[in-house]
Amino acid sequence: MGPPTDRELMVALMVEMNHIAQDVCRQLGVSPQEQRRAALRARKTQTRARPSARLIAAIEGAGDVLSTWRRDRRYRGTDGSPRVLPIRGAGATLATLVRQCAPQIPLAEVLATICSHGEATIYKGDRVALLGSSAILTPRTPEVTLAWLLTQFRHVADTTMHNAAIPANKVKGVGLFQRQVAGFLSEKAFRQYAKDVFPQLQELLSQLEAGLSLGRRAKPRANRKECGVGLFVYQDSGIIG
Repeated sequence: MGPPTDRELMVALMVEMNHIAQDVCRQLGVSPQEQRRAALRARKTQTRARPSARLIAAIEGAGDVLSTWRRDRRYRGTDGSPRVLPIRGAGATLATLVRQCAPQIPLAEVLATICSHGEATIYKGDRVALLGSSAILTPRTPEVTLAWLLTQFRHVADTTMHNAAIPANKVKGVGLFQRQVAGFLSEKAFRQYAKDVFPQLQELLSQLEAGLSLGRRAKPRANRKECGVGLFVYQDSGIIG
């Protein structure tokens, strides 16, 4: 891409980026003193830790369990619907799913998560049934919220920088899809719009998910990288940045 051509504009944009970070931290209850301490630690720390990745991995691991349960034929009945599974034991059980999809998370923790934040339920004491979708409702805590935001920021930044680095005369089709549609709606119309597009986006994500593998390694030496698609509805509230 080359260096910035308008240094003053770049500084102004960096100020805006810092304002966004400050506003998000303020809404999450992070004090100015804690923000300054974090900024100082970031400048001094040589290694890059990702505590957000560890936190989100635990949540996504439970989601992967539900998704595999719905997609893998070993865990589906003859009609294609998810089977009621024994919680423990060998074969097609929840314990087997957890070992496959979230080996770093204890079985009891996954069971509690998919029942409290997913659409699974205990059945006859020692079995579990998946009643609805494979979605996991993220716990609403400031820590999880910020970890989720950081994950989304990182993914958007990766795609944006990848696309920006492609020369303008490069053949089409090498960039990663990145589009956004925008318009103007009243508050009432926006609420209805958000409600109407929800099932369409959910169905699209379900179709796109079918092409992704939940396993990090297909073979012992096959090093895979996380990849996926993100879709979201937004409304510019005017209170961030």
